[in-house]
Amino acid sequence: MNKIYNIPLSCSFVDNLAKHFLQEYRSHILDLAEVTFLLPNNRACQTLKSAFIRLNGMHPTLLPKMKAIADMADDELLLSSPEVAQNIIDLPPAISPQMRQMLFIKIIMSKPAEFGIEKISLNQAAFLASDLGNLIDTSHNLQLDFANLEHLAPEEYASHWQETLKFLKIITAYWPDILSEQNLCDAAWRKNKLIDIQCDAWKKSPPENKIVIAGTSAAFPTMKKLVQTVASLPNGEVYLHGLDKHLDDSSWKMIDETHPQYELKELLDFLQMNRHDIPDFSQSENPHKENLISEIMRPAHSTDSWRKIDIKNIDLSNISFINTSDIRQEAIAIAIKMREVLEEPEKTVALITSDRNLSRRVASELARWGIKIDDSAGKPLLQTPPAIFMRQILAVAQNKFSATDILSLLKHPLCRCGIETSKIRKLTRDYEYFVLRKKQNLQELNDFSEQIKTILQPLQEEISKQETSLSDIIQIHIKTTETLAADINKSGEENLWKGENGKALASFFSDILGAAHILDKISPQEYAGLLDSLLSGHIVHSNFGTHPRLKILGPIEAKLQHFDVTIIGETNEGTWPVSTSSDMWMSRPMKKDFGFPLPERSIGVSANNFSELFCAPKIILSRAERVMGTPMVKSRWVLRFETILKALNISPDSLLETNICNWTNKLDSPKEFNFITPPAPRPPLSSRPRSLSVSAIELWMRDPYSLFAKYILKLKPLEELDADLTLADYGNIVHSCLEEFNNRYPHQYPNNAKEELLKIGKKYFMEQQISSDKLAFWLPKYNNTIDWLISVEQKYRSNIKRVHNEVCGEYSFNSAGGDFTIKAKADRIDENLDGSLNILDYKTGKARSSKEVSAGFAPQLPLEGLIASQGGFKNIKAAEVQHLIYWQLGKKVTDIDKNIDEIINKNFTNLQSLISAFDFESTAYICHPNPKKIPEYSDYEHLARVKEWSTSGDNND
Repeated sequence: MNKIYNIPLSCSFVDNLAKHFLQEYRSHILDLAEVTFLLPNNRACQTLKSAFIRLNGMHPTLLPKMKAIADMADDELLLSSPEVAQNIIDLPPAISPQMRQMLFIKIIMSKPAEFGIEKISLNQAAFLASDLGNLIDTSHNLQLDFANLEHLAPEEYASHWQETLKFLKIITAYWPDILSEQNLCDAAWRKNKLIDIQCDAWKKSPPENKIVIAGTSAAFPTMKKLVQTVASLPNGEVYLHGLDKHLDDSSWKMIDETHPQYELKELLDFLQMNRHDIPDFSQSENPHKENLISEIMRPAHSTDSWRKIDIKNIDLSNISFINTSDIRQEAIAIAIKMREVLEEPEKTVALITSDRNLSRRVASELARWGIKIDDSAGKPLLQTPPAIFMRQILAVAQNKFSATDILSLLKHPLCRCGIETSKIRKLTRDYEYFVLRKKQNLQELNDFSEQIKTILQPLQEEISKQETSLSDIIQIHIKTTETLAADINKSGEENLWKGENGKALASFFSDILGAAHILDKISPQEYAGLLDSLLSGHIVHSNFGTHPRLKILGPIEAKLQHFDVTIIGETNEGTWPVSTSSDMWMSRPMKKDFGFPLPERSIGVSANNFSELFCAPKIILSRAERVMGTPMVKSRWVLRFETILKALNISPDSLLETNICNWTNKLDSPKEFNFITPPAPRPPLSSRPRSLSVSAIELWMRDPYSLFAKYILKLKPLEELDADLTLADYGNIVHSCLEEFNNRYPHQYPNNAKEELLKIGKKYFMEQQISSDKLAFWLPKYNNTIDWLISVEQKYRSNIKRVHNEVCGEYSFNSAGGDFTIKAKADRIDENLDGSLNILDYKTGKARSSKEVSAGFAPQLPLEGLIASQGGFKNIKAAEVQHLIYWQLGKKVTDIDKNIDEIINKNFTNLQSLISAFDFESTAYICHPNPKKIPEYSDYEHLARVKEWSTSGDNND
């Protein structure tokens, strides 16, 4: 036990180890290859290897053996003997992660009632299975027996947790039998057994070569046993990292699970050692900074000691803050700082964060200087191009070739369809424009569409089945994808499975196909959800293209690494530490009663990572006050740090990187602002319209630019892809129903009007194939409209001789620029018994008010009245107009029956003035001449760039 050492936090852990062993074996360097290092994980092994190579310079050397404890397998055992070999043979092989997940999914799917629901989807079951696997692995690592579930009292928990506990008991009771039947075991159990075998073998026959275990906090009992065993070996050495010797003994006893030293304290308690008895392997490079982080992380019950802190024992040099308004500004500031460090030869800098959004933004900002940097945390396999391509193929097959899905598929770079890339891109553009939007029938494009559908047909047929085997649908899915990915030069296999992303996806499907038989039959409609859930847990790491001196790392990847400048990014709650999530299988009280560590333990691990980073040579704590518009709270450790600064009468603002923040604000600032003016086109008189509908007249008055775009440029919005029905469609259906009804009964209003209108309505609603969710709202609304309409019509029709529906008319008159014609299609014109006319307009939305009509801002009905008074409507004689009426269906009647002639004449005069003004070529078609009277909706606002010039300030008022 006298061979346990501590490397202080401010020292580079791997550099100190590598330097020591290179010096120790300098005279017999070949013997270094016989030394074995046991490290926490593969990344730690890689980091130590790099340290040996870097410190040994240009001298060739054989590196020591390095083993990752987390991934120990049969061939990783370091001592061989007949007894050890027999013990290994007696151990059953580990079940593959895919097979275990499939077995769990099958069990969970068979017991939906245990969760209080009728059915569990494959997607839900996959996530539950993944969580269940983690739960079982944790139990093996902590050496907990699921038989102890019997001792948990269900009545102490909420009812849904009681049901979950019953199900958990069933699974854990039968799981060992399932494994035993197949002569398999859990990988976590097997790894712990291998470590036990190794420890027992070393105790019986200690190895002659040196064994070094380094960098582990030994969180689990088996790991503690391994540390104890290595420490007791004649040639064994243990190296801890960052053992806190600054904290007073009384506070050390108060340490709980949220403290960064908790796991090391547990290890020392297990070894029955005092922290002060463990010598420092090397002299601390910055004891004052170590003391500072010790104070920051001090247990809450002893924080009164902050009043006694001596500023002489605190080192604030090389510690600074970057505080920005939002995450974009934070990313720019970090990128600027990283770029600045590159100006110093050989200096290294790393951004450490678990916020993938921030890391992606920083990488993007660095690209402005041509710097390519990769996030070591990798990219989810689910979001890689080949995986997106395969998911999009499924979406097309599932949604029966919806326009949006098929276009998304055709525009994917991997979609080739056996055609040259440039040609398929052109076919895709033409297909979208002519077939999907313009609804034109072109033979070449129809053939292209049929080719795609033929390729996808087997997959669509498989998805349409009631049930299928998982193996069959995966194989059909892969074959379809390979066919679509093939071009004239390469096969689909070459295009799809190439590169890191393709290889990772191929490996994923190979593993899944090996275990797919376990699920047997599944509902093919659930395949897409299952695939997404299975893909979500896989990460693809980039092996090439990383910058040699710049890194973006997660807290785990950064462990044991050392950089000249360390930027701790997004130091807000939720990132430092990461928010703990609830468990799907056990509540907090259940975990505590069973013996599992509480979620707070992960906070302690995060605190340990933060402490290591804090003691780097130079650190920058970065944060954004808002992320995606949401106000953020500073990390608890940053708040503690600021509290200590205030206790020392030091303002936290004094540590701000003001230069970086200033550069951030100025980096994208333009040299000058050029305000744009609203568009003011002035087409020649020959291009200006001489005939318009009455609805277009209103558009002309309210927004001349929209009229210019629509009737002079003849620009029309393309039809939306897979557009859902809107309230405008509902209004058209109601108009059609009323038109048919009134054409049947133009004179006498029938007694069975409600029955007739319901029949007509049912016909039109069914013709539109409206979804059931919309029908649930629209049919009751239509029924209420009918009841309202009948009550109005029964009073109104008593004075009506004849009803005319959807009748067209026009009226021409002279103006300075030549004859001008106004046209109209009136919803309804009624002949009164005395020969006068009523102009009536249906509105399923908002109707115009009497005030708007009288003031001349709603010219539609007055101008229809003008046409009617001049005999311009077909089959309707010229007559006096008595009423201008809006029926806001189901709500109210707006009847304008006074000063009708005056209103009509006023609107006609306004129209003549408008036409006369625009008969001068100097008159521009401006946008929004009266901001208070702009149209409620316009298809042309984006063309006019309204949002740019309308917010430009006083210069463009």
